[in-house]
Amino acid sequence: MCSWEKKIDIGRVFLLQPTRPLTYFGVGALAKLDGILAELSRQGHRAVLVVSDAVAYKACGAWATVEPLLTASFAWRLFDGARSNPTFANCDAAAAVGAAIQADMVLAIGGGSALDTAKTAAVLLKHPGRDAADFYEKGAPIKGALPVVAINTVHGTGSECDGFAMAQSDGQGKPAIRSPFLYPTYTIEDPALTVTLPVRHTVFTTVDALCHALEAATAVTASPYAIALAKEAVRLIALWLPTAIAQPGNLAARYWLMYASAVAGISFDLGMLHVAHALEHAMSALNATITHGEGLGILLPAVLRELYPAAPEILAELLRPIAPGLVGLPGEADTAVEIVREWLATVGQPTSLAPYFTGADVPALTRMTLKAPFSKQLLPLAPIRVDETVVQRIFQKSL
Repeated sequence: MCSWEKKIDIGRVFLLQPTRPLTYFGVGALAKLDGILAELSRQGHRAVLVVSDAVAYKACGAWATVEPLLTASFAWRLFDGARSNPTFANCDAAAAVGAAIQADMVLAIGGGSALDTAKTAAVLLKHPGRDAADFYEKGAPIKGALPVVAINTVHGTGSECDGFAMAQSDGQGKPAIRSPFLYPTYTIEDPALTVTLPVRHTVFTTVDALCHALEAATAVTASPYAIALAKEAVRLIALWLPTAIAQPGNLAARYWLMYASAVAGISFDLGMLHVAHALEHAMSALNATITHGEGLGILLPAVLRELYPAAPEILAELLRPIAPGLVGLPGEADTAVEIVREWLATVGQPTSLAPYFTGADVPALTRMTLKAPFSKQLLPLAPIRVDETVVQRIFQKSL
C-alpha cells in the first residue's frame, strides 16, 4: 500500500491552528444564542441586520428562537433576499437594509449563500460608500467588518468557519474575497436545524463538503492537518449520507454530516481548493440555476480522472470508505472514477451537465474558467498543470 506521507514536504512551514469563530456544535446548540447576544449587547451592540433567504430562517425552525431574543434587546431588520449564487446586487441590497438602521452587527441564518451575503454585507457596512464590486472586482482592501453571528442550516457550506465570501457579477464571473475579517465572530452548528432540508439539498450540500475535502487534501498547499480533517470528513459522509437520505429526521446522521462539513471547511480554509471549484464557479456564473453542490458533483468524476494519477496515494486513502479496493497506484484511476460515479448515482447526485449545457457551451465555460481571477488563484494549487486542454476535457466528459 502506498503512503501519502512520503510526498509531504517536511521543509514547508504551515500554519497549524483552528479557524477563528467561537463555534458551538451539537443538537441544541441554538440555545447558546441567548448568551452570545447578551455578550454582544454588553459590548455595546444595539442594531442587528439579519440575513437569510425567503424560506430558510423559518423552515429550519431557528426563527422561533431568534426573533424573540432579538426583539428583547436590539433594534433589528430582516433582509430575506439572499439567493443561491448571490450577486453583488444582493450583497449591496443587504448592506443597504443594515445601513438604514445603522446596524452594528450581522446575524446570518442559512447555508453558504446566506452566509456569504451576510459576510459581504458586514464588510460593506464597515466601509461606507463602497459597494460589493469594489472588493470583489477592484481589489479594495478589507480593513474591517461588523461582527457576524452565523447560524448554519446545512451540512456543506464551510462558510460558517472560514475566512472567505463569494458573490457574482451577473453572468460575468463568480469571484471570492478572503480576509481575517471574514471569519464569523460566533458560529452555531445545530444539526436539528438541518432536518427539514429537502433530499436534493441534503445531497448537494453534502457533496459540496465532499469536494471541499478532496480538493483541500490534494492541493499543493495541503498540510498533514488538512489531510487528516479531509479524511475524516469523507469517512463520515460515506457512512451517514445514505441514512440522512432514507431517514431525514435522523439526528445522528445530521450531526455527523454537519460535523463532516465543518471539518472539511476547516480543511480547505487551511489547504485551499482548486479544480472542481474553479470550474463550477464558471458554470453557476453562466447559469445561476445550478446549485453549487450539484455542479461540483457533476464535475467530480471527470476531475478525479485528471487528478488521480498525480495524487493516487492520498486519493486512495480518502476514497477508501467509498472504494475500499484502492491501493494508491496511478493506474487505478479509471477504477476509482467509476466507483465514485456509481456511488454518486446511489445517493441521487447527477453526473451530467446535459440539463444545463450542451457541447456548444464548452468554449464559453472554458473561457470563463480561465479568465476568472478566482481560477487564477485556485488552478495553480492543483497537483497537475491545468491548462485550456484540461479544462475543456473536464467539461466535455461531464456532458
